[in-house]
Amino acid sequence: MSIPDLAAQIVNKTLNQISEDTARTIIIVGSKSVGKSSLLHSFLEKSDRPRETLVLEYSFGRKSSQKQGIEKIICHVWEYGGRLEMLRNVLVSIPVTGRFFLCIMVDLSKIKTVWNTLETCIQIVSDSYINSLPELIIIGGKYDVYKNYDGDMKKNISTTLRSMAVLYNAHLLFYTNKEPQLVRKAKEVFYNIGFGNGIPFREKNTNYTKPLMIPRGSDNWDSIGVPSSTLEQIKMRHLSRIPSEGEMKQEVKGLQRSHPEPALDSLVALKYEELHNLETFDPSIDEYLMLL
Repeated sequence: MSIPDLAAQIVNKTLNQISEDTARTIIIVGSKSVGKSSLLHSFLEKSDRPRETLVLEYSFGRKSSQKQGIEKIICHVWEYGGRLEMLRNVLVSIPVTGRFFLCIMVDLSKIKTVWNTLETCIQIVSDSYINSLPELIIIGGKYDVYKNYDGDMKKNISTTLRSMAVLYNAHLLFYTNKEPQLVRKAKEVFYNIGFGNGIPFREKNTNYTKPLMIPRGSDNWDSIGVPSSTLEQIKMRHLSRIPSEGEMKQEVKGLQRSHPEPALDSLVALKYEELHNLETFDPSIDEYLMLL
């Protein structure tokens, strides 16, 4: 038997032995610069400093299985940090083994982007896994900024996220790497889905003035305080209270002249454009590969 044939035989044997007890797959997608890498570093207990994920990164963790003796549970972790419109092409290329969990992380510090991020990710996930949806977890990141927002604003955001979690049978939790208690809770959730029995929550909170933590199946429309809703109805209700990022951009006025010298105005405009581009820089996969 040739070496390639022997290698293929070993790979096929390994794949056939994989079960939900010995393998897990976690994919995390969503807003950029919201703390996805920090959360995964905490879960996998990495000591190096997290760096920005431009497109797609893979990591894994291993733990001994109590049921299987010396056999290891392997948790495959994929983090996507590219453009959301490219997510559809990326998901189909990610191999899934064992139990499958998909986390959608939205930036609570940028409330105008919450709906676009959430809707785009959920629709792509639904289209990519038509026959069997992964177990969904919706994570609200940067809670340390969000907690200082107006009470009505927090209530509206919480209503939207809870509604989406009920509609898609998803878990929901808020997170920030600035508060040790929330880091611990999020790490516990990920440890349970990565190496435990898959039940990610031991606590529950639906009070919008505090960090939400709601296991799937434990919330309902009556508790949220809204009628049973479709995706379109949730969207209309949300956008009637919080305009989306696209709608808000139309209200931004052009940079006004403030210096008597045109050259200074040109420099100010150039610096403004640089800062704007840095904030929204989001390279495509092709652009990223060309830079390597």
